[in-house]
Amino acid sequence: MLSSCKKYQAANSSFFIKSDVISVTTASASEGSGSHKITDLWLYVNGKYQGTYPVGSLMPIANKDQATTINVFAGIKNNGISDTRIFYPFYQFLTLDTFVTAGKTISRSFSFNYKPNTQFLWMENFENSVGYSLKTSDNNVGTLQYASAGDNFEGKSILASLTGSQNYARFESTGSGFELKTGVSDIFLELNYKSNVAFTVGLADLAGTQEAEAVVVNPQASWNKIYIQLASSVNAITANKYKVYFKFVKTDDIDKQVFIDNVKLLYLP
Repeated sequence: MLSSCKKYQAANSSFFIKSDVISVTTASASEGSGSHKITDLWLYVNGKYQGTYPVGSLMPIANKDQATTINVFAGIKNNGISDTRIFYPFYQFLTLDTFVTAGKTISRSFSFNYKPNTQFLWMENFENSVGYSLKTSDNNVGTLQYASAGDNFEGKSILASLTGSQNYARFESTGSGFELKTGVSDIFLELNYKSNVAFTVGLADLAGTQEAEAVVVNPQASWNKIYIQLASSVNAITANKYKVYFKFVKTDDIDKQVFIDNVKLLYLP
């Protein structure tokens, strides 16, 4: 009876929000694609943490028939791992100042934006007509090329492959490297990918004498999105500037393919 009483009181002092449509709106081409993998919504009601809810679930808002301020944060799987869910620090939270009668359910979409102070240190969508900012590493024996039309994600995508007797692929960012601060957590790499082989993503110094793995990305048959936290890799290397690398191996007779699109290296100053 006590349990039933609690449920009855919650239903009569709360309204509910259901969010089936989640999007990311980019302010300009300088922010790149709006593709995302927001899996959860973190709610704060009148300044207090309410809970974390999977996208599409009912979210109870205890308002007791009073005006309510709701802050909604976009949640992701850090490094693609289900057990390490966080709210993504680069998306602005949404604020709803609302009054809804207790017991009501409202359905609405949420569109998130990048924070204005987000630094896009590197962005590669493979649409530049003069080439792209990835290259094969010196010890690579694989192939790096544009993907065929049927395998693209948005516009053009890139394909790294190992065929025949080729057994090791490694490719990396070009240019003069990226200045990344140690001791901070808000350094992430975003990318869309699909692959039939696990591949490693990490950071290296420009000379290639030091490298630090960030994550091993599992195979994914269809296009997926991942957010990779690079802070631990930055702290593991003594360097003034860094480059991003990707690598994978072939240990059987099956050709290996890694498709990548919409690479973003983000930092909050």
